[in-house]
Amino acid sequence: MSHRRRSQVAGPPRPPPEEGVGDFSPPSPGKARRVQPWPERRVLALALAFRAANALLVRTYFNPDEHWQCLEVAHRIAFGYGHLTWEWKRGLRGYLHPLIFAALYKFLAFLHLDTPWFMAMAPRLLQSVFAAFGDLYLYKLSKLIFNEHVAQWALFSQLVNWFMFFCITRTLSNSLETVLTVAGLYYWFNAIDSSKGISVVSKQQTASYQSPQSRKMALLIAALACAVRPTSAITWLYVGLLDFIQTKSKCQLLFLEVIPLG
Repeated sequence: MSHRRRSQVAGPPRPPPEEGVGDFSPPSPGKARRVQPWPERRVLALALAFRAANALLVRTYFNPDEHWQCLEVAHRIAFGYGHLTWEWKRGLRGYLHPLIFAALYKFLAFLHLDTPWFMAMAPRLLQSVFAAFGDLYLYKLSKLIFNEHVAQWALFSQLVNWFMFFCITRTLSNSLETVLTVAGLYYWFNAIDSSKGISVVSKQQTASYQSPQSRKMALLIAALACAVRPTSAITWLYVGLLDFIQTKSKCQLLFLEVIPLG
């Protein structure tokens, strides 16, 4: 009797709440809003415009190596005079990085644009192009390892980082090394075998992104990074040894890919 009274007082069961009204339970993965991917061409265009403005706005000098590592050497190669520090006289530095800007100086001279403004700003504008590709590859690497949402926030964080804004368009060898390292890591993780038990990239992502030429491209970029700045070998030795331990075809990796490119 008491049970019947309680059921009458309780009344009929309430209908389930409408979706989005009074329902505070977390949405299921299928109902989560999908983040729209950004076209890579638009990302690159945004990065190019942003870094060009970056190069023009930063008018200060941060480190003497902006000149001694690159521009003075490039000017000496292009025009026959320029100061060389003791590292260059003793052959402790490579000429790959200065040769890029020496070619730029020669091109400006050919066009009769070797005026003080162009000679000062053109190298930074060229470095801004390299920096823009670094931003693009950071976006692609974050998307490869994580997802589109993380990639967009990673790109945003890169562009609003004040120290990157201050340094990345300067003609330091570190700036170009940073760009090459990010691009190389993208191609390296792009080539990770999906059958490995331990992988930074999930098996589904790796299978969808895998390319037979990616590891060769990564090794080529790593070699360029080491030629620009030899201490870059520390990063690539760690990454390479980690992959070498896990890979099944060690002889193929060592004798057919690493040694020929090295």
